[in-house]
Formats: sequence, structure tokens, C-alpha cells
Amino acid sequence: MLFAQNTYEDLLIIQADGDWEKLIKKADRYTTKSSTSKDPLPYYYMSYGLYKISFQAERDDEYKGAYKDAFTAMGKMLRYDESGEVEEKHTEFINELKFSLLEIIQNEVENEEYKRAFGWSMRLYKFGRDYIPALYMEGALRTRKNDATTGRNKWEEANKLMKDADVMSWSEADQKILMSALFQSAKVLKEMRLTAQAKEMMDKGAPYFEDLERWQEQYDEIINS
Repeated sequence: MLFAQNTYEDLLIIQADGDWEKLIKKADRYTTKSSTSKDPLPYYYMSYGLYKISFQAERDDEYKGAYKDAFTAMGKMLRYDESGEVEEKHTEFINELKFSLLEIIQNEVENEEYKRAFGWSMRLYKFGRDYIPALYMEGALRTRKNDATTGRNKWEEANKLMKDADVMSWSEADQKILMSALFQSAKVLKEMRLTAQAKEMMDKGAPYFEDLERWQEQYDEIINS
């Protein structure tokens, strides 16, 4: 039977039972089997199990890095999901992953732990090497790390991709990460006294976020304070 025909009912049942360790191990066997190693579904179940088990305080040492590993598995799922069907079916979970990562990045930034924030932001690329919010976020945090040249290059990459981006069709998670990344980018530019460039950065988000109260607060902080 071709792997594309496998619906992985066994993994679905284990997922419903909430046995995350069993789900991870079973999915892992599929990912290492030659006939199913490039099927995206096992990676979805592995990512799901790793994410869920990461919230269990009493878990085996082999799962201490489960949260980070969940993003690695998700990256492989998206890479092998050439049709986009698996991604579309499991959008809710993907967005949950994105929101959780955004919260961590924002908390680290608020605590001025920029090196840690940068490390977490690199996980955003598991959602695609051309993931625009990741490029803007990296630009901001690279600049914070005194690597302004790389930071500017990342911003330029993002700016080019934004020209053809249909941001209004993006998920709420993608929009929120973009909004945060633009604000962080503008904030560091303002701190460098590059006020015109800071305004340009915020203006990139204005067509999509100008009706949001949070965006207005951030815009005022950059432009009017």
C-alpha cells in the first residue's frame, strides 16, 4: 500500500486517548520507516505529541526538549506536505504552536533577554524559510545583537516578499507575529535614532492593522512619543 493511502487511524486513536509518549514513539516509527518517512501525517502526530508532553512537569528526561522538538517535527511535516492538505486540515494546531512561540519571544523581549528571544525566534523558520514574520523578527533581534548588517539584510528580504503578500488572507497567528515583528523592528530603529526608517517600518503594517487598538498604541509609541 502506498504511504499516501495510509490514514494512520492508529495514531488518531492514540491521540484521542491522550497518551502522548505512546503517540510520539508510534509516530517516530513511521518517520524512520522508508515507506512512510516522507509522509507528512506522522510528523503532525509527532509534533502534536511533543507539544502536549512538553506541558507535563513529570516527564522522562528524553522529553525535556519536547517543546523545541515539536517545531522540528512541524517543519518536516510542512516540508513533505507538498499539496498543503495536511497543513489545511490541522491549521488550528499549527496556529496554537505559533501563538505559543510568539508569547515566549515577546516575554523574552519584554525582559530584555534579547539573546534568548533571538534563539526562540529562529524556530519561526520551521514554518518556512521565506516566512515573512520570521524575517522581520530576525532583523530586529539581529540588530539587538549588534549585527546590524545581517539585520538589515533580513529586513530587505522581508520587504521584497511583502510586495506580493496577501496579508489579509493570513491566519490570525501569522498576522499577530507580523505585527509584533514590525513593532520590534521599528522600536530598535527608533532607539538607533533612525526615526524615518522606524516610521516606514510601522507604515508597512498600517494597511492591515490600523483598526486595531493595540496597533494604534504601538504606532503612537514609535511615532509620537
